[in-house]
Amino acid sequence: MKKIRKFIKSPGVFFRDYFNKKYPIIRNEILCPELEENILLRHDLAMEELIHINFPIDVVFTWVDDSDPIWKKKYQHFKSVAEAGSLGNFATDTARFSNHDEIRYSIKSIEKNIPWVRNIFIITDDQRPAWLKSDDKIRVIDHKDIIDKKYLPTFNSHVIEAHLHKIPDLAEHFIYFNDDVFVARPLPPGHFFKNRGISSLFLSQKSLRSMQERGTNTPTLSASLQASDTFERDFKILIDTPLVHTYVPLRKSIFEEAWRLYETKINGFLSNKFRTNHDLNLATFFVPWLSYITGKATPARDICYYFNIRSTAARSYFKALKQARKDGVLPHSFCANDFNTQKASLEKYQLVLSTALKYHFESENENV
Repeated sequence: MKKIRKFIKSPGVFFRDYFNKKYPIIRNEILCPELEENILLRHDLAMEELIHINFPIDVVFTWVDDSDPIWKKKYQHFKSVAEAGSLGNFATDTARFSNHDEIRYSIKSIEKNIPWVRNIFIITDDQRPAWLKSDDKIRVIDHKDIIDKKYLPTFNSHVIEAHLHKIPDLAEHFIYFNDDVFVARPLPPGHFFKNRGISSLFLSQKSLRSMQERGTNTPTLSASLQASDTFERDFKILIDTPLVHTYVPLRKSIFEEAWRLYETKINGFLSNKFRTNHDLNLATFFVPWLSYITGKATPARDICYYFNIRSTAARSYFKALKQARKDGVLPHSFCANDFNTQKASLEKYQLVLSTALKYHFESENENV
């Protein structure tokens, strides 16, 4: 009778609730329905806040300013001489290097929601964000400070990420960010690392082999499959799960262990100026899973909204994030990814992105 009364009095609400229950909205990579996210968040955060962390934790970014004329000249030169057949899909697509000032807001999200981090390192190619003033907490690291000059310049994120552990004064425990990843709500250190420094391994609900069977062909997938084959051969463990597209908790000592065990394999792709299907993605797959294999990481949950800013779907994600802020049910993080220029179907996508980021990380009229 209750449902009948609801149908008669509010048919719109009745059908909305019916379809939301039958076909729940899912915006994250762990396949949790939107209406159930806050239940998981509250319980996870309640436990994570009990974890006492007594060691420093740093943040590391990789970043490029594609408007820099010196960088553009190098990029165009090496792009023109690159062997097209050896490059991975979208390896030279300008979207991969487009700077929408995301890093400014990503750092604001860190300062607002995880202010307990010690240092923030920005790895770049002889550049510096124009807005960045003198700040003892934010330190710019040039490629030549961590990468052998024979591999420079490089436009391959896999090559740059392979050298994160060489940052001077980097803490043993650090969190790797791409500049399009944002911390959406206050999080304790225990979300990223557990007692004894165990790293959180934020697993998605995807399958590498299933993506391959569907015809997905990206340097990221190829690198993950190569790593998976390596682990199956050397450790007799089959790993078929990628990580969520968000920040990655890492340990410097596991990077060093990866280099010790697989230096030849790593050196084999460092000369690739752009991403290929023969790289390894150390920061976002190889080292996290090696951490797990060696008992230094444990599966954990991060509810991250991952979407393409050039897609028309981006508006619905930004709308959902805005409403979630009003309701106090924001996810852990979101990744506003710029994947490729072929997805430029959303008009004024840069303005939409900028407006959303300012709302979340500059306006103070509402509390998270």
